Amino acid sequence: MKKLLLTLLFLLTALSIFGCAEDTDTDKTEIIFWHMSPVGSPSYSGMKTVINDFNDSQDLYVVKGIGFSFWDYWDKISVAIASRTAPNIGLSTIDDVVSRASTGALFDITTLMENDTTGVNTIDLDEYRQSQMDFATYEGDLYAMPFTATTRALYYNLDMFREMGLTEDDVPETWSELKTIAKMFDKVDNDGSIERLGFDPTYGDATYHGWLWEAGLDFFDEDLNPTLNTQGHIDVLNWILDFNNNFTRTQLNAFGEANTMLGLNPFAAERVAMIIGNDGLYQTIINSGATFDYGVSMIPIPDENGIHVNWGSGFSLEMYNNGNNTEAEIQGAFEFYKYLLSEDVQIKLAEINGWIMGHIDGMNEYVKDKPIMQALLAEVDYARDKVYVPYAPSWHGNDWQPYYTQILNGELTPEEGLLAARNHYLEKQQNYNSVNN
Repeated sequence: MKKLLLTLLFLLTALSIFGCAEDTDTDKTEIIFWHMSPVGSPSYSGMKTVINDFNDSQDLYVVKGIGFSFWDYWDKISVAIASRTAPNIGLSTIDDVVSRASTGALFDITTLMENDTTGVNTIDLDEYRQSQMDFATYEGDLYAMPFTATTRALYYNLDMFREMGLTEDDVPETWSELKTIAKMFDKVDNDGSIERLGFDPTYGDATYHGWLWEAGLDFFDEDLNPTLNTQGHIDVLNWILDFNNNFTRTQLNAFGEANTMLGLNPFAAERVAMIIGNDGLYQTIINSGATFDYGVSMIPIPDENGIHVNWGSGFSLEMYNNGNNTEAEIQGAFEFYKYLLSEDVQIKLAEINGWIMGHIDGMNEYVKDKPIMQALLAEVDYARDKVYVPYAPSWHGNDWQPYYTQILNGELTPEEGLLAARNHYLEKQQNYNSVNN
């Protein structure tokens, strides 16, 4: 009997302890944060530490981080926003914040800042670039904050340069110099396949609109009407087509596809001497274990009237309004939101991901002992983001890419491809206006 009583007492005590543990968990408001550091990725443990540090710093909220790969993230966040099942906090592209703010999918960050009386991790707008915050503004209020300050630059392999008797003084600054230097590095196998390429204006993060901007051109005019089939556009496309005219497009495609199949970044694998890459390539090179010497510089510009500019395309940090968020969730999400934007955490995130984050002073501190990142940070001041076009949100991607591919493959001439693309945009514009006007 005594043993039975002791057993019952033990069970009751255990249940009491477990019950208290559950009550403690439910006392904390859960905040869901989606990010791009999934389990198994190099940045996973670092992101987990950042989240745990916040959770340990206070007793009101518990943040649950859920990581997805870069490629999986976009479909998942789009579906979640559309179905009003989005996380409390997530990342998106800063150039189209207005598309989400206008539908009520985002919380007004300006209002949250104005009502914030905690005095903890107060957001200092002077620490963020106005050019990025302009993209995050809708009807006069901020609906997101710049999370990263992505930039693109020319990466060049210094070891390869030295093999050819070149130095950093020979790094190309103009389109003609780029081609002259690039041709020195081309190598072909006995079977005719490309072994190494000096440079290709379609590889890496090089984009048609990026080359257009350097030439003072664009896809659209000030009223967002497409302006594609002009002589200037034709000239830029012909420059792209002629750059590696010593190779067939079949050879170039095979070289690019081989890199993709092997999961290689062609620059990190030393298969190209130069490439256009964003700041993320810095971390890719580190993660690949590469040991070659390299540098970064501005992307070469047209020989006449060229403009020093690159495509920015940074991430925004957003708080999602699903229509059923509790006040505790909103407040907790905003506390974590401010924490992610604080200087120390922005530096930690840069160290974890290799990204240039949005916080200006934080990034100046982060790059002090990193020459490559210093050069990349300098290019951020020349970064420009693509304009948001309501009738063609993916004007630079899904809308343009089929025509660009056909032009590159010789299936359409530049004139034919540009005319067809322009007509495509005009049709989308007409359909959009008929529904929304």
